Amino acid sequence: MSQPLRWCRLPRAASVALTLVLLFALMGAAGYVFGTTLSNEMQDVVDRADLAARTIAGDLQGSRWGAAVLKRIDASQLSLASWAGNIVSVSSSLFASIVVMIGMGGYIVAQPALYRAEFRKLLPRRSAEWVEMTAGHIAASLKLWCIGQAIQMLLVGALTTLAVWLIGLPSPLALGVIAGLAEFIPYVGPLIAALPALLVATSQGWSLLAWTVVAYVAIQQIEGNLLLPVIQRRLVAIPPATMLFGILVVGAFFGLQGVVFAAPITVMVYATMENQARSKARGPCTCE
Repeated sequence: MSQPLRWCRLPRAASVALTLVLLFALMGAAGYVFGTTLSNEMQDVVDRADLAARTIAGDLQGSRWGAAVLKRIDASQLSLASWAGNIVSVSSSLFASIVVMIGMGGYIVAQPALYRAEFRKLLPRRSAEWVEMTAGHIAASLKLWCIGQAIQMLLVGALTTLAVWLIGLPSPLALGVIAGLAEFIPYVGPLIAALPALLVATSQGWSLLAWTVVAYVAIQQIEGNLLLPVIQRRLVAIPPATMLFGILVVGAFFGLQGVVFAAPITVMVYATMENQARSKARGPCTCE
């Protein structure tokens, strides 16, 4: 984010400091402008989705096979209100961690040579060059992936907000924010984002539910056939099978919380493998 300021020939430290000020100011302004509206809409989404989930559970309880299914499910798992409380508690700690990481990142970016030299001292001399090259390739890959992911999240969030507003679904801003944030998790995120929208639509009637399904399917088609090819061609592309395998592996080791960060972890591993393949193509590497 500070690179455009450096193109204006600002010193590195000044550009990083100005970027941090602008970033925190933007976060504060967004929270002030959208905080009340967004929090009210989020609560509305949770209430409507929770009501729809309980209605569905009551309908299932009236059938033999539905009752059998409900016996194997904890009743508290059907309450989205309890899920929302857990998400809020996790989000608050995550937000604090993000603030700390932004500040730490600012220090590192302001003096990268200092931290690179200190890190190099921890490595054996014969492998330091390869590790530094790999770290540089990982950083470049993550940078391109983050840019592409931010564009994708912004576009999907905007399209979702517009679509649910046009079809008359309540709380379009909250549903758009949920859809945009869920895009951070490839393949699984759109399914997570569609669930609250479908539950809210269920409480409004079957016709609105059908339009909601059409809207979310159309947005995913636009994303898969138009947005993703352009973004991956311009920035960074990870094979779909590799990304899915990474999500499964990270989820198996770290649970559902780890799935949130499965994509960047997969990008890091894939970039390491790419750099290793390039090193072998160039010739024998002394670090082996």
